[in-house]
Amino acid sequence: EARKWYGVRWKHQGRDRDGVDCVGLPGEIGRSLGLIDFDIRDYSRFATDEQMLEACAERLIRVKEPQPGDMGVLRYDGSRHMVIFGDYPGGGLSAIHAYSRAPRRVVEHRFDAGWLASEGAVWLASFRFPGVEA
Repeated sequence: EARKWYGVRWKHQGRDRDGVDCVGLPGEIGRSLGLIDFDIRDYSRFATDEQMLEACAERLIRVKEPQPGDMGVLRYDGSRHMVIFGDYPGGGLSAIHAYSRAPRRVVEHRFDAGWLASEGAVWLASFRFPGVEA
């Protein structure tokens, strides 16, 4: 379901195919799959507090070893960011996310220590939608 959003432009607080942000993408995926109504709206473009982590902890199940379909919360440039994990061709995880940097679209790439380091990102936590088995 996340890959169906590939190429959709990034838009702060967007919630449709005309534009979506890193919080809206998992919310729309969860809604389309009938899993959960996961939507947070009261946040700034540069979310620097723990609102994302708190919202995820209230609505989702925290997991230590993420699997494709799980979500991750990251910190980079002082801001919080959400990704959906996918299965990367050849093994490992990919990150599918609405990326506010160039190309400012929903993208997918390998999720590993190299990407985290290149982005200056820190992986804070991973979560799973309720009712989804690993």
